[in-house]
Amino acid sequence: MRTAASALLVIIALLVAAVAGPSLWLQRNIIDEAGFAKLAGPLGGNAEFQGGLTELVSSRATAALNLTPPFSDLAASLVTSAAQQIYTDPAYEPAWTQTLERSHRLTFAAAETSGTAADVKLDIAPIVGMVIGNVSEQVGIPVPLPPELVVDVEQPELARLLPAATTLGGWGPWLAGIAVALIVLALVVAKRRAATTIFLGVGLAVVALGWWLAAGMVQTGLRQQMAGPAAIETLGVELGALAGESWQKGITATFIVAAVLLVAGVVALMVGNRRTT
Repeated sequence: MRTAASALLVIIALLVAAVAGPSLWLQRNIIDEAGFAKLAGPLGGNAEFQGGLTELVSSRATAALNLTPPFSDLAASLVTSAAQQIYTDPAYEPAWTQTLERSHRLTFAAAETSGTAADVKLDIAPIVGMVIGNVSEQVGIPVPLPPELVVDVEQPELARLLPAATTLGGWGPWLAGIAVALIVLALVVAKRRAATTIFLGVGLAVVALGWWLAAGMVQTGLRQQMAGPAAIETLGVELGALAGESWQKGITATFIVAAVLLVAGVVALMVGNRRTT
């Protein structure tokens, strides 16, 4: 009876842990504004993304100037030149971080507001502000900049998932606590704790393997969904890669914990068998 109860508790704990891991990752890396900015921060240094961002920023900055030909053509040339030079500017990194934070705020605000057409939003005003500032210095004339320059990434299906993701992320700490409590209870109840530890280690390895397979499918799905301008397509591909790399760290750590539990259980089982012989 105790063995069956312990096995049932371990199974339930593993099922809860299977949800708790992604929930914690979502909360720390997607739902949390600073966590998302840290996750996506390296994207700003990606050469391919920078090429697409230059094109996007140039077109939006030129449109924001609202000039008529032939001045618009001259402005477009100046803006493109200035946009290509911002990546070596020390101010670019904080501007990119601010872009990520503002984009995150706008996207989640739109997703949580009823009656609003949800979409993933990219507020490039901080980057465009750098470009316009450089152009202003070149021509010697101050150029006004709109407070927001928001690009709709046209991913409403993805945006509609954000409220559910927020809820799931909020459950993360509670689910993790429940999983740990169930594991402790399973070991307390277990008649053969060594065998229970081995079972737990194998089960945790299976959970980690499931996470690894699911991560690959999510990354592929994100890559296929993000379509549009070059910067947006690269955003989906590279952000998926960064998320996969971040999540892989958790998967690796879980495999290590599973291996430790498995070895500990085997050692305890061997020691126990020696004592009984």
